[in-house]
Order: sequence, then C-alpha cells, then structure tokens
Amino acid sequence: MRKLLYIFIALFIISCAKKQKEAPIEATESMEIDKTETVIETAAIEDKKEAFSYQNLTEQKLQDYYDLLVLQQQHPAFIEDIKTQLQKLSKDVITIPDATEKVTIKNVQQIGESQQVSDSVQKIRLSFDVVTENSKKRDSITALVSTKKLYLDQKEIISTKVVFEKQ
Repeated sequence: MRKLLYIFIALFIISCAKKQKEAPIEATESMEIDKTETVIETAAIEDKKEAFSYQNLTEQKLQDYYDLLVLQQQHPAFIEDIKTQLQKLSKDVITIPDATEKVTIKNVQQIGESQQVSDSVQKIRLSFDVVTENSKKRDSITALVSTKKLYLDQKEIISTKVVFEKQ
C-alpha cells in the first residue's frame, strides 16, 4: 500500500513540474509587464522618499509633542512626567493656547534643503499647520534627525530619533 502511495506522490510532483514549465506566452508577457510596473512604482516611491524621507516620522513626533502639551494642560498632576517626555522631544519650550482640547498637525512640508550636520545627524527645516478647535495656524520648526545603526540578534537595525528646536 505504501508503494502505491509513493508512486502517486511522485507522479503528482512530476505532473505539476511539467505544467509550470509549459506556461503560455501570454502569461510570460504579463509577468514581464508586471515586473516593469513594479520597477516603475518602486522608482517613483524612491523619488518621493528622497524629497522628504522623514515626513511620516516627523509628523508623528510633532503630533505626539502637541498631544503631550494638551495632556499637560488637562492633567496638571502628571506635570513632572510630561515635562520629562517633552524634553526628550524638544530642546525649546513650545506653547499652545490655554483651554485647548485637541491639537492636530497637518501639511508637514520641508523648507529648503536638509543640512548634514554629521554622519548621523540631519537638520531639516519644517513648515506645518497647527489646527485647534478654533483656529488654524502655520508654524515652522527645525527637526534634528539622528540615525544610528544597532545590531540585534546579528541583524542590522537603524534607529531614528527626532528632536525639535525652535528658531
């Protein structure tokens, strides 16, 4: 019985291998077109990355900073813990209007070219909208983006840190 089962398995594997080799010409052409589309899409994504590679990270960190400012106003009991977190995100003090319920950061854009401060630190000037319940204000800030290579379980990981400074 086992011999018969091994024969069926061998025939199944051989028949599958032959069908894969006999792919129609149309399928081959469509695979080449898909590869070309993928290359074009990848190139377009890389161009966008070069334009402003840290946009998502800086937008997220700015939003975190403003959320901490709102939290500091609403819960003064946690002011010391919040101040510590704010100092990790910014060298300067940024203020928001009193009694602000929610702040949203939108339209983060790079102003000019980024400056390479050192091998691992870039200085990027940013412009963004600060949207509250009652107002919308355009503001600017400088982001210091530092990257560091770490090795974890023999795998290279790139750590990125953003610190803001007002100028």
